[in-house]
Amino acid sequence: MTKPTPDASFNLHVVDAFFTVEVCRQLITELRRASSRPALTYGKGEFGSTDGQVRRTLQLVPSANTIQLVARRLSEYRQCLEQHFGVRLEGNEEPQFLCYRLGDFFVAHQDGNTGLVQLKSDAWRRISVTIFLNQESATPGAETYSGGSLVFSDWRTDARLTVAGEAGKLVAFPSETTHEVEPVTHGERYSIVTWYG
Repeated sequence: MTKPTPDASFNLHVVDAFFTVEVCRQLITELRRASSRPALTYGKGEFGSTDGQVRRTLQLVPSANTIQLVARRLSEYRQCLEQHFGVRLEGNEEPQFLCYRLGDFFVAHQDGNTGLVQLKSDAWRRISVTIFLNQESATPGAETYSGGSLVFSDWRTDARLTVAGEAGKLVAFPSETTHEVEPVTHGERYSIVTWYG
């Protein structure tokens, strides 16, 4: 794992090679065979719902062993996040494994800590994490995807920051930070998300 790269403009914590490229390939191989369901959105109801105008992506269900492997790695990294963000974190939610296919997206939103999301864990969510499992590329390829960038924005300053996916890269940020996933224009974008509180 390489040294974390801070980003002051949006208080990002970025780690290249949080997972090795080989681990990412193994995870994607399993995820391609996993069962799936549409990922939920929150904000209108306590239990979440599907809303194709807000979020279009699949949540995949890997084996219990894979979920435990990823959860353990995230738990081990909690102290590094505490140091970067200067907060005490109790733990994290079970990781979600996602696949964005052609045209899939997630509109600009916050994950919690704002009072806008109607979710039991909303007040609990303090730090959000995305882990990319494959490479974003402007040139379509067999194992890459195009589009699907993770974009951060701040309406108060008109600041925007685009983060391109790289296999194994972890991006952590305060859960109240506005972010979106742009539509995928080629291939499939695989990622893992979780929230610490």
